[in-house]
Amino acid sequence: MFPLMLNVSGLPILVVGGEGISARFTMLAEHGASDVHVFAPDAGADIRTLVAGRLNEHLPVTDDFQNIRPRLVFIADVSDEIAQGLYAQAHTVGALVHVQDRIPLCDFHLPARVRRGHLQVTVSTDGKAAGLSRHIREFLETHVFGPEWAQYVEEVAAARAQWKREGLSFAALGKAVADLVSIRGWLKNP
Repeated sequence: MFPLMLNVSGLPILVVGGEGISARFTMLAEHGASDVHVFAPDAGADIRTLVAGRLNEHLPVTDDFQNIRPRLVFIADVSDEIAQGLYAQAHTVGALVHVQDRIPLCDFHLPARVRRGHLQVTVSTDGKAAGLSRHIREFLETHVFGPEWAQYVEEVAAARAQWKREGLSFAALGKAVADLVSIRGWLKNP
């Protein structure tokens, strides 16, 4: 798998299925996705509240794919037959697809992630051992990257911006950041 951070703020995205779509919708919202179309024929009150007016109470059909032209499609809690059909339809418009817990129907996987402000640390097993990724993420959240890291990132960003204004080269910027982290003692072994 090729690791990539993707700006989803303006991408048309479909989220399709049942209760499992709540986590995907929430994750996308946290990352600034603004063009999310939700298709859930049996949406409960929780999903209705969460998606606030973005709900289509049916599975997407060919016209939905053609009109929206999604770049990403997330699918959860549907039968294998429905998942395969949606996967094929999404590919006709060039979308990348993720079907929860169905590796053969995934063009990409979602890593476990620790998020502290603008810092994101991800863990992936290329879809082979999702439980292990989650366990490692929980360890990193608890023992390595606590909430204070959001402020650390802001401090480094401000210092780096100043150093750039002063004309430091790319190599010098890297060394200055490493020196700051070392001076602050942020990555010392316990």
